[in-house]
Amino acid sequence: MDQLLGFITLTSPLFLIVLWVPVCIALAVWIGRKFIKKGKLLKIVVGTLIFMVLLILPVADEIAGRIYFNHLCETEAGAKVYQTIELPAEYWDADGKPTFYKGANNNDVPSYTFERLGITITAKRNQRQRWFHINQSGTIYTSKTTGQRLSEVVRFGYGGGWIAREMTPHNFAITCGLANSYDDLIRQQFIPASKEGGGNGNN
Repeated sequence: MDQLLGFITLTSPLFLIVLWVPVCIALAVWIGRKFIKKGKLLKIVVGTLIFMVLLILPVADEIAGRIYFNHLCETEAGAKVYQTIELPAEYWDADGKPTFYKGANNNDVPSYTFERLGITITAKRNQRQRWFHINQSGTIYTSKTTGQRLSEVVRFGYGGGWIAREMTPHNFAITCGLANSYDDLIRQQFIPASKEGGGNGNN
């Protein structure tokens, strides 16, 4: 019984689409006949346009939301560095790679790295794009000595259109801005100190 209910839940969006197609056809034909009095070709053109508009109407929010989500991922998501930090030679190996961070793939936790180097970590409050059900969150990195914002990681999550939210069980948001962002942040945030001045940790 549970399997049957699960199958019905999973296939309900497809079932509704199958029902919606003849409704769109009927409405397009009716509107064409009702408001276009002359010209068979004109009726066909107008009816086709109306059919296409009606057909995509239930998923219009999904299309618009996905376009906007992709735009945010390309333009705003990921690591953003506002001020670099110079670290002296003992923090780097002979190849110029950091010895204080081995990378997320090696189970190194970026938050420990920042805390050790005098940087405060603050979770960015979630913000919701109400119309498209897009959530924005992130992490802000601030210097403990100066209080200046040094960098941040911005993430976005998209929960899909109303069909996906209402009819798909256990619907999970797709996200962007997290994969490799901490490794990128470490690489961009910290640089070897110049030989002339040396680094003080928060330049």
